[in-house]
Amino acid sequence: MLFWSSCCAPSVDPDQFRLDISTDEHLSSELYDEPPSVIPTLLVSQPGGKAGVAQVPKLKQLVADAEDPSDAEDPWKDQHAVFAASSAAAGRKCTLLSERTGARTAGEYVVEAESLQLTVRATGSSERPEVLHRCPLMHIEDIYIVEDGEDCFPPGIIELLTPEEKDGLFMIVHSVDDPNADVAHLCLVEASRSDRDNLLEHLRDVTCS
Repeated sequence: MLFWSSCCAPSVDPDQFRLDISTDEHLSSELYDEPPSVIPTLLVSQPGGKAGVAQVPKLKQLVADAEDPSDAEDPWKDQHAVFAASSAAAGRKCTLLSERTGARTAGEYVVEAESLQLTVRATGSSERPEVLHRCPLMHIEDIYIVEDGEDCFPPGIIELLTPEEKDGLFMIVHSVDDPNADVAHLCLVEASRSDRDNLLEHLRDVTCS
């Protein structure tokens, strides 16, 4: 369209053309005095973007949600995060759901911040509780909650729960050491939706710190 406009412009008599040197110099000065604009790249435009960091969809969304300025005005959120961090480090009760057998197992999970690992152990009187599942936090590929849709969970998992328990359900999808093996699914039930959300926020804090 610009080319078409220039082609159709009326001719100008050379004798009528005058170049205002002072105006041209003033315009050039204004143009060069203005700092050049920065064209945002994908890395700059992403909040907290870091090169080489694996893209974890659900954790990445949690990071974005946490950077909402309105969060800073919620003192209760900070208290809940502190509670989640301390209780997760000491061990929190949960229910482990088996995708393969359909069994429900009472246990507790521990978030080990130093080793970046989530460990699920069986509860009981044993001095050395059986380890039911280990999940390296940096191997997490996605996390699903019931709000994402019940069809996101393996068949039969939803049927193991009461309506009240669905709010505390979450599934961690993570890779394993064997590159030829399928990803692992860790289905756990927290006591409530708020406890579940506190855990997910704590996992975000640990993996992104």
